[in-house]
Amino acid sequence: MASTTTTLLRCLLVATLLLSSLSVPSTAQVKGCPVTSIYTFGDGDSSTSDGSTMSDHLAAAFHLPSPKPYASESYGTEYTHGAAFATAGATVMSTAFFVERDIQFPRHPLMQSLATQIENFFATKEDLQRAILFLDQLGANDYKLAFLQGKSIDEVSSYVPKVVEGIKNTMRKLINAGATHLFVTGVSPMGCLPGYLTLLRNKDRMQYDSNNCLRGLDAFARLHNDHLRQALTDLRLEFPQVQIVYGDYYKAFMALLRNRALLGFRKETLTKACCGLGDPYNFHPKETCTNQGVNVCSNPAEYVHWDGFHLTQEASKHVVEAFVAGRGFVYPEFKFPEVMHCTMK
Repeated sequence: MASTTTTLLRCLLVATLLLSSLSVPSTAQVKGCPVTSIYTFGDGDSSTSDGSTMSDHLAAAFHLPSPKPYASESYGTEYTHGAAFATAGATVMSTAFFVERDIQFPRHPLMQSLATQIENFFATKEDLQRAILFLDQLGANDYKLAFLQGKSIDEVSSYVPKVVEGIKNTMRKLINAGATHLFVTGVSPMGCLPGYLTLLRNKDRMQYDSNNCLRGLDAFARLHNDHLRQALTDLRLEFPQVQIVYGDYYKAFMALLRNRALLGFRKETLTKACCGLGDPYNFHPKETCTNQGVNVCSNPAEYVHWDGFHLTQEASKHVVEAFVAGRGFVYPEFKFPEVMHCTMK
């Protein structure tokens, strides 16, 4: 009975969030969608996720097929509904930026920087008029490289204006190519991620908040998000005809923690990775999910974190639901609520 009650409460919460932002009746159906494709940029976490990624959930919210990973050999045949240009580990800044700051830049053969993703972008102006461009947590990997190589919060904070300017310039390129709807997320509370909690562990309990997250890293994440919001404001003034929506990943993540019991996440797993090794956060930098012998939890839906730096499918779904609900989690709210009830026929 308790399990049934919890399930019903979860459904009620999600339904309330979703319906609160819609200006059309829940039973309405609109033939033909104002949005027909989604293109994603930034960090691609499909190789480390336990299932659907953030872009998959966003596509589902708009009743679209998930964007397929871009591959040049498939150009022109596989991308009717958009494409995922995002690749694992992608950074905003070029290699030279890191070399100048004495930061080693490990590059996976399949990884593409944001600049390379934009170079490969093939959509026509006509395509872009009915597309959402999803830019997810840009800059997070740039900062991760610096922090994991021993750079202080003060030093990495000095990178923020340059990283955000890089994001801004990228968005200008996309807008000049014809993009009219851009959805950009800030970064998550970095101090809550098992990877950072492990590598930057501190004996001083005052460095942790009530959620057992590192205060300093969370403050840094808010600094980046503040700069990003200002950059988006500047771009809206520069391109008033373009809809630029900011998704508050930080606030959505914190809402998830506050509602953890209702959403089915266990308190004891909130800072632990589902897939990994090592105490107390089940993370080890050299034992990733792709390594043989690395443990995977039996109940991923009860975990917020898949590995050290990515969310589980269940957590990602709830973050996207917060974005879709709108109020308090996105700014400005999406201008086409009818898309939530449209059909592709």
